[in-house]
Amino acid sequence: LLKLIEDRKKRLQKQGYFDEDKKTSLPFLPTRIGIITSPTGSVVYDIINRVNDRFPMPLDIWPVAVQGNDAVSSISNAIIGFNSMIKEKPDVIIIARGGGSTEDLMAFNDEDLAITVYESKIPIVSAIGHETDTTIIDLVSDLRASTPTAAAEKTVPLKNEIHIQLENLYFQLDNKVKFKYITIKD
Repeated sequence: LLKLIEDRKKRLQKQGYFDEDKKTSLPFLPTRIGIITSPTGSVVYDIINRVNDRFPMPLDIWPVAVQGNDAVSSISNAIIGFNSMIKEKPDVIIIARGGGSTEDLMAFNDEDLAITVYESKIPIVSAIGHETDTTIIDLVSDLRASTPTAAAEKTVPLKNEIHIQLENLYFQLDNKVKFKYITIKD
């Protein structure tokens, strides 16, 4: 399996699928996030809880098989489905799965799935396995997160920090206007 994965990596890298200049930046403040993962694992709850802690927003969960014979087609269909939406399309997609053996993670080393990830018009954050696991879709996606929780953190800013920045900008603007008024009046 490891040789098969390495051969795929070399082939895809040679074709430019891993090139940094072809990756799309995530929006600073997405308005909607699509999550592709198993509906039964703790991963989905980790992402939901972290997003709600940081900056609550609409989350669309597309339940998929994350291992086994149906995983590749299920995940590919979810990516294509999110990209095909007309209304309320997500600004970012997170593909997530908890850890597992090389065999368990093989769906995320599939060449066709990697190409589907690459062709997505919506930026994709990959959060597969644990920090030490690296799959082919991690290399193709627009951003790799070490864990599903980290994917949520990289996708959504902290609401409190934005609030503080806005207050500081308001204070600076207010002071500049007052200073201009005093200067013009004198």
